[in-house]
Amino acid sequence: MKNTKIAKSYLKAAYSNEVEKAKSYLSENIMLRMGGKNALAGTYKGKDEFFGAFGKMLEMSNYTYKMIEQIEWLEGKNRTILMTIEQVEKNGKEVAFERVVDYKIENSLISEITIYEAQPEKVDILFNL
Repeated sequence: MKNTKIAKSYLKAAYSNEVEKAKSYLSENIMLRMGGKNALAGTYKGKDEFFGAFGKMLEMSNYTYKMIEQIEWLEGKNRTILMTIEQVEKNGKEVAFERVVDYKIENSLISEITIYEAQPEKVDILFNL
């Protein structure tokens, strides 16, 4: 469960707004991949772009974005995968969506995060300008 512990520690720091601590769990060349046809979709490289993408997500959700449930963790040799439910407020309503987040771990640091949307059309609507 070593890889899962690393990812959970990263998430705890990130969601507690401990940015420097969260950064300590990421490799210098962290890569974030987000699919879809929305303003967040793309590949982000390095810590600055990585945190810039999350800042953009927070801004686009009017800072209502949150992870409401970590459903299941699955661990492999060099990765851990999280099935999660996340939520934003849109037009006065809370809208939940499911994601699968794949964390690749190298040398005890997160080197890649790939986000797969279970409901890509819903996320595209939520994060379009």
